[in-house]
Order: sequence, then structure tokens, then C-alpha cells
Amino acid sequence: MPLKKLLVVGAGGHARSVVDIALQTGDYELVGCIDSQPGDVLGVPVIGSDDDLDVLRSSGIKHIFIAVGHNHRRHALYNHALSLGFEPVNIISHQSVISPRANLGKGICVMAGAVVNVNTVIGDNCIINTRCSIDHDCRIGASSHIAPGVTLSGTVHVGDIVHIGTGASVIDGISIGSSTFIGSGAIVVKDLPANVLAYGVPARVIRKLED
Repeated sequence: MPLKKLLVVGAGGHARSVVDIALQTGDYELVGCIDSQPGDVLGVPVIGSDDDLDVLRSSGIKHIFIAVGHNHRRHALYNHALSLGFEPVNIISHQSVISPRANLGKGICVMAGAVVNVNTVIGDNCIINTRCSIDHDCRIGASSHIAPGVTLSGTVHVGDIVHIGTGASVIDGISIGSSTFIGSGAIVVKDLPANVLAYGVPARVIRKLED
């Protein structure tokens, strides 16, 4: 049975990681990447820009992965791809550990060494990055990024479009509002509202972010 053809949006560092996993798993035929500049990603050619997505969809390419690190841009591109009729796929490293009783949405990348535990729900278009740990009964909102080495204890609730920086830790039962950015190495011991920058040990709100 022929492999499904897959278009990857992006050609930067995150896209390289995504393409690398896809090449290792062999689950898809990578037909090309999307970027503003010509070139290739690990031998996969750049075949157009964002402006070409509608033409590429019309050509018969159905499956897509948005491999852009910036949360808000990835969120916008994901919704645009859906509006054009693309079907997002998940790119999951065989070196990750995901409970069969976890629930994953669409368009998610799970990197090597990541652990997703029982009853956790991961929203669409999320990045679950290298060696992060998401414990039981967590809820991760759409288009969020759980960066390398992050530890989320049980029953943590993360809103949409949240960034939790490298090596940060969140104790159990914490809620983090949508579009909040948590800096690297932070330790979150109390709830954080939406649209704020927070970091430190313990993490504190530094300033409000623009909506």
C-alpha cells in the first residue's frame, strides 16, 4: 500500500526535527517543505511558499504538518491549512512513551524521550518536545509548546497557545492561562493568568503580554 503524501510547512530548526522523525518512522512520503526561501530540509526540497498552499492542495496533496516553532504563527497556519481542506497528521517519535489511555489531537509532534502519561489530553497543533514529561490527567490546550526537559506534574491544565520554556517545572494541580509564556528553568507553584510573561524560582508574573 503506498504511503500517504505529506507536505511539511516550515524549513527551520523545528522543521528539521519534524522531518528527521518522519524519515525515521517511514510513515509518510515527504513530498516537500514550504518556506519563503528555496533549498531543502534533510534532502526534502522546498516546493513553495505559504502563498502556494491552495495550489498544492488542489494538486492532490491532502496531508500536512505545520512545523513552525512560533506558537501564534503555527496556530494561524494550522487554521489556514484546515480552511483549505488539508488534513493534519501527527509526527510521533518511536522513542517517546505515550500511554494508550492518553488522548492526542491532530497536528501534534511528540519528540524523542517525551513521556505522556495516563488520561492526559493533548490539544491540536501542539509541540511536545524532547525529553519533556507530562504526568497523569494533564490538559494541554491547542497550539501550545512544551519545550525540552519540561516537567508537568499531574492534573496540570495548560491553556491554548502557551509556551513553557526549556527545563521548567510545574507542580500538580496548576492552571496556566492561554497565550502565557513561561521562561526557561521556571518553577511554577501557583496558577498563572492568561497573556502574561512569567519566570523565576518560584515563577512570578513579570508583565502582561499583548493580546
